[in-house]
Amino acid sequence: MADEIRARVCTRIDEKLQALSSTFVEHTIFRVPRQLYEVNEKAYEPEIISIGPYHRGKSHLKMMEVHKVRFLRMLLCRTSEHTADLYVAALRGVVEKACNCYSESLSISTEDFLEMLVLDGCFIVELIHQIFDGNMDEYIFRLDLIFSSVLHDLILFENQLPFFVLWELFGMMRENERNLYVQCLLLLFHGKMPGLRVDVAYDNTSIRSVKHLLDLVHGNWLPSREVMEDYSRAPKDGNWSFIRSATELKEAGIRFKKGEGNSLFDIRFRNGVLEIPTMKILDTVESLYRNVIICEQFENKSPRYFTDFAKFIDCLINSGKDVELLCHCGILDNWLGDDEAVATMFNRLGDHVNLSPKEDFFYARICNDVNEHYNAPWNKRMGSLRHNYFNTPWAFISFLAAAFLLLLTLLQTTFTIFPRK
Repeated sequence: MADEIRARVCTRIDEKLQALSSTFVEHTIFRVPRQLYEVNEKAYEPEIISIGPYHRGKSHLKMMEVHKVRFLRMLLCRTSEHTADLYVAALRGVVEKACNCYSESLSISTEDFLEMLVLDGCFIVELIHQIFDGNMDEYIFRLDLIFSSVLHDLILFENQLPFFVLWELFGMMRENERNLYVQCLLLLFHGKMPGLRVDVAYDNTSIRSVKHLLDLVHGNWLPSREVMEDYSRAPKDGNWSFIRSATELKEAGIRFKKGEGNSLFDIRFRNGVLEIPTMKILDTVESLYRNVIICEQFENKSPRYFTDFAKFIDCLINSGKDVELLCHCGILDNWLGDDEAVATMFNRLGDHVNLSPKEDFFYARICNDVNEHYNAPWNKRMGSLRHNYFNTPWAFISFLAAAFLLLLTLLQTTFTIFPRK
């Protein structure tokens, strides 16, 4: 009996070993890990349109399937073609490579997968063309609600096509102007991402490093060159600590100022002033931030600019009072209205997330400089004085009144001892 069990188990294991591919496949499009997904499921779910196989067929996304076909028809009319055969033939050659990009086994036939590549890819191509030609033929996409939802869904981590599929289609539109389509894609998101670079150029070699649309956006959303140079010159010893909250830093004499840099990441600390670019906090911001962060989590690169940025802001914000202070300074533009909700959002962004290694943390030098200012004996004494005696306007008024009375008493005593002759 024992030998029979051993034989059956060996057979099952051998079958699994034989089923493995003989070549290593490097996946580029993943599912969001469960521990991150459970923190905020809605942040990773498409609102209106599915791109790629992971969310394909969901009931609330079916409306857009008709519009994908409409966009394909518009593309065919624009290019004076009668069928989609040219595009089907072009993508047939990459269908296996594209399928291998997805980390999860797909319960979809080759024919359905190829149809999905054509419809989803041509939809993105035609969307770009109509937006930048100023000729949006499909009325529904002129509605701000629909258009903003489509843009939101296009850069979700799980809602992606391999970028080489789009690159292939771009070449079929304008062989020598593929970069024009890439730049137009980036322009779509420029308003949502301060500092996103759009003046980029790729060729058939460099484009291979781009995994998908979100990866393209993330790879060009960078600190300014000046800030990057400052980071490269800073020592990398890992001997630093995270900073205190905004209200605590203010009590130690640190002031906050709206930064003038073009990039969201351009944070500076000079002469006791912490400069941070303005962040507009809309209801879509958490989803954007979370998807960019998860994109960084699947890259073996350092520093992780956005993850480190989110952690730095999380340190500054512990409560609604910190949000109120940063709003007053022009650093936060709170469109949610609820300061506590903004604080909760930033406090949860870092849950189950890996930062850059401590020696590579992008804001290590700023943290160190801020902490030196905060821990300086004079600044700490002044901070303690403000916290204990000047924490309300009435306390300060009482101090002034007491000081005035003390001055009057000293003058009276002086004139009593030394009367005027």
